[in-house]
Amino acid sequence: MSDKLQFALETIAENILAVRKDKGITQEELAFKAGIDRTYIGYVENSKHNVTLGMLIKIASALDLELIDLLQPKEAKTNIEQLNELFPYIRKYQKLAEDSNGINDVFQDNGGKLLQVLLITSLKDIPGREGNDAVDSEGNEYELKSVNINLTKSFSTHHHMNPTIIAKYRKVDWIFSIYEGIELMEIYKLTPKNLEPYYDKWEKKWKADGDKDINNPKIPLKYVRENGKLIYQMENCNMFYEVKLK
Repeated sequence: MSDKLQFALETIAENILAVRKDKGITQEELAFKAGIDRTYIGYVENSKHNVTLGMLIKIASALDLELIDLLQPKEAKTNIEQLNELFPYIRKYQKLAEDSNGINDVFQDNGGKLLQVLLITSLKDIPGREGNDAVDSEGNEYELKSVNINLTKSFSTHHHMNPTIIAKYRKVDWIFSIYEGIELMEIYKLTPKNLEPYYDKWEKKWKADGDKDINNPKIPLKYVRENGKLIYQMENCNMFYEVKLK
């Protein structure tokens, strides 16, 4: 066995063992989650087996890791070293954002999260502040909203809600994306009919307040989940996938 291969096997073994112990699971439990034999895990953790790529992917998935996490030697790195290691991937994400939807800064205005939703739904961003947010291949427009449920349990709407804005909203479906931190957990679609109770309520309030614009009325997360159509939900593999809106 070559020195390079032995080093690779030892690195894989050390990483699997360290993560398994950190998670407090036995070889039997890991084998069950990965759908492989327990003795295979033992051989791998002792660097006594040339693990196949397919098996390694199963083990990584069972440990909630990416394949690359098992292949890289564990070294103590400074914050700057970690930043330099990660940023090339952020640059690739930025290029994808620009090439696919013209988003020029994934760090601004939730651009990174917007890109996820657009790619999952195959929608295209509509630039500018006026009009709706996105359009599909048939020309249908959509309003997009997102929420980080670690911070709040309702969706923001518009800072100057009035009959003109409501009339625009009544013409399109809404896409509601639910995040936990940076993780996209669920996407719901609501139709104008689903949202009519809020449109009616906002119109009445606007008139009752003397034709005064309403500052950012909210739509509760609970209402979206109870009345919307669930079109996307994070899977155990933590991999994104495309969905159809129709």
